Amino acid sequence: MASATLSTSDDYDGDYDFDDDFNEDEENLNDSSQTTFNDTMDYSHRNISTLDVNDLFNSVKNPNRITNFQLNSNMLLTVPSQIEHFRSIITLELSNNQLIQLPSEISLLENLKNLYLKNNALDDFSLPKEFEQLKQLEVINLGGNRLKQFPYQLFQISSLKEIYLGSNQITFLPDLFQTLNKVEILYLGGNQIGNVPDSIGFMRSLVVLNLSGNRLRTLPRSISYLNRLKSLSLHNNQFSALPPDIIRLDLQELSLRNNPLVVRFVRDLTYAVPTLKELAARTIKLHRVPYNDGTLPRSLVGYLNAAKSCLNPKCKGVYFESYHKNIKFVDFCGKFYLPLLQFLCSPACTSTPTFEMTSSDSDDTEEIPTKDMTNKFKKVLLG
Repeated sequence: MASATLSTSDDYDGDYDFDDDFNEDEENLNDSSQTTFNDTMDYSHRNISTLDVNDLFNSVKNPNRITNFQLNSNMLLTVPSQIEHFRSIITLELSNNQLIQLPSEISLLENLKNLYLKNNALDDFSLPKEFEQLKQLEVINLGGNRLKQFPYQLFQISSLKEIYLGSNQITFLPDLFQTLNKVEILYLGGNQIGNVPDSIGFMRSLVVLNLSGNRLRTLPRSISYLNRLKSLSLHNNQFSALPPDIIRLDLQELSLRNNPLVVRFVRDLTYAVPTLKELAARTIKLHRVPYNDGTLPRSLVGYLNAAKSCLNPKCKGVYFESYHKNIKFVDFCGKFYLPLLQFLCSPACTSTPTFEMTSSDSDDTEEIPTKDMTNKFKKVLLG
C-alpha cells in the first residue's frame, strides 16, 4: 500500500507538494558528470527554457540506467518528444515549470510509475490521448494547473494508487470512479466541485480522501462503503448534512471546519419564550383536558391537534411554535463526536439524555436513527 500522510494543514498546496526545494547552483546543462548520479539525472532549478534530450541521451554512458529524471523548477513550455529514449525512467519530475502540453511520446515510457506535473499551465487538452497507455503509472500529481474537468485518461489507468488534482478549476466529476479501485489517495481539494458521484463508493482501497475547498453540500450514501478510509477532509465547503451511514467509517481524521452550518447552528440555538396561547395549549395537552368543536372554536381545535411531542422520552410535554434546539453530541467511531440537532419543549429537558445513536460497529442501518426519530432531527450535522 502506498504510504499516506494524514495532513491537517489548512493549506491546499501542502497536500500535494513534492519536496523539490533544492539549493543547487546553476550549472552547465551539458556537464553530465555533475548532473548524473548513478540512476538519477538532475537538471532541476536551472532556469532551462528548452531542452535537447538527444544531447542528454548521447552524453550519458548508460541511458538505460536512468530511472529518476528531475526537471522541476525550470521554465519549460513543453517536453521534447525525444524523452522516449529514456525507456527506463520510473520517476519523472516536471513540477514548477510553464508546461502547456505533453508529447504523445511520453506514453512510451513503459516503466514510468511516478509523474509529477504540479504548478504548470496544463489544461483539459494538454494530456495526449495515448496517456492511458502508461500501464505502470502509480502516482500522478497534476495539482496547481488549469484543469476544468477530471482527466478522462486517468480512468483507463488501473494501476494508479495516488491522484493529486488539488487547486485546479474542476467543476464536475464523472461517474466513472469504479475503474480506480486501487487508488489509495485521492486529493481534489481547492476546486469548484459541486457533486460527488455514487461510483466513489467503489474505490475500496481508498485511505485518504480530500474534498476540501469545493462547493459540496452533501455526499452520496455510497461513501460509507469505503471501509479502508482513514482520513476524510471536508472543510471549506457548503455542507448542511452528511448521510447517516457515514458513522460506519472507521476514520482517524475527519475535518469539517468552515462550513456554513457552523454559524447557522449557533444562531438557531436561541429559545423563544412560548406565548400565552401556547402555554394554555400545552397545559390542556399535558393534563389531557377534553375538548371538541362544541367547546372550542375549530381553529383552536386544529391548533391543539398540531402539538408535537418533546423528544426527551422522560418528558411528557409538547410544543407548538416555541421549542428549544439542543445539540446532542453523538459518538462517532469511538474517536470523536458529531453534533446532532434535537427539538425539545424547553431548555429544562436538556439535562436528561434523549437519544442514542448506534456506533460505527453496527451493521443495521435501520438503527441510524430509529424511524420515529427521523422527522425530529436534521440528520448528522457538521461542526
